[in-house]
Amino acid sequence: MAVDGTYVKLTEDQNSLQNVTPGELNQAIDIEKLTARRCEQCGQTLPASYTPPADEDWTTGIFGCFEDTDSGLTGLFCPCVLFGRNVAAFNDEITPERACVGHAICIEGGIALAVTTAACSGVIDPDTACLLTEGLLFAWWVCAIYTGMGRQLLQRKYHL
Repeated sequence: MAVDGTYVKLTEDQNSLQNVTPGELNQAIDIEKLTARRCEQCGQTLPASYTPPADEDWTTGIFGCFEDTDSGLTGLFCPCVLFGRNVAAFNDEITPERACVGHAICIEGGIALAVTTAACSGVIDPDTACLLTEGLLFAWWVCAIYTGMGRQLLQRKYHL
């Protein structure tokens, strides 16, 4: 065991294993993991081909969504399908069907629950209406968490 200010003496067997020249161990080495460029927000290592997004003006108008009519109509009439496609495009672990079902339960199910509560406001007792409202708020809260996780994945992947 070495004591402060002393060196460990090598035995004859250990000394013959390596032939170290003086000063060889003090050379700087390049460790790519330590010198790589990193994202300022998340600290993730950036690929060599990464270029930061340019600060440029918006290129589409307010009705730019009509340029892609397929996505526009799908988003208007069945947003859960569009959400499922988008989530599956950047997360290999989630299938479009699972994302669509999760969105349908939380958003479309919440909207259906809200409509039912409003339509039956005079018919059902106040305790049941309160329970339906709590279910509605919970469904939308879960959806906010679910879509927030999708946004975080996009931000991490594209360093937004």
